Amino acid sequence: MKIVSTLEHYELLMDENNDPVQDPPQLQAYMNGWDGPIFYDFLSPNNKSILEVGVGTGRIAKEVLKRGCQYLVGIDISPKTLNRARSNLKQYTNLELVNSDIHSFIRPNAFDAAYSILTFLHIEDKEKALFNIHNSLKENGTFVLSVSRDDEWLECNDRKIKLYPIGLEEYIHLFLSVGFQIESIQETESKYATIIKGRK
Repeated sequence: MKIVSTLEHYELLMDENNDPVQDPPQLQAYMNGWDGPIFYDFLSPNNKSILEVGVGTGRIAKEVLKRGCQYLVGIDISPKTLNRARSNLKQYTNLELVNSDIHSFIRPNAFDAAYSILTFLHIEDKEKALFNIHNSLKENGTFVLSVSRDDEWLECNDRKIKLYPIGLEEYIHLFLSVGFQIESIQETESKYATIIKGRK
């Protein structure tokens, strides 16, 4: 089993035609349960400018846009994944997809809200990522993060990908250290993830 980078892994997923937006209904229902209604309640996307960190093929973005998001910017490190997202979200004009890493992406005071689902497990410098998100939010902007329970390695097909898991208490500490106030913490329906909502 070979070790690959996060970027290589997601490029390979596209080569393998692994697209959650195109999953069969049963698998889509499972993934939607992972995020759960708590996530959308916390995000409250209607009439907001929103940043998604790790947009992938657009599974969450599609729902956020359907719920009345005013403008959505989705960033992702994988060009092939973004090309698939452009196809999946082609009916939306209030959307910008950017090939970028949250370690370097920042748009000061640009967004009412930001969110990230199943992406922070790949981010090594979580403090830098949270700092950039915090500074990209407008005053009183909110960030909603899905924290999954991960091992240090992800195995997929013939490859392994290094992950960077930390505990909930460490996430809370990092939120506070970059200037977020913790508004709420709740477990999702899936029981595999916890949703943290912070306010700038």
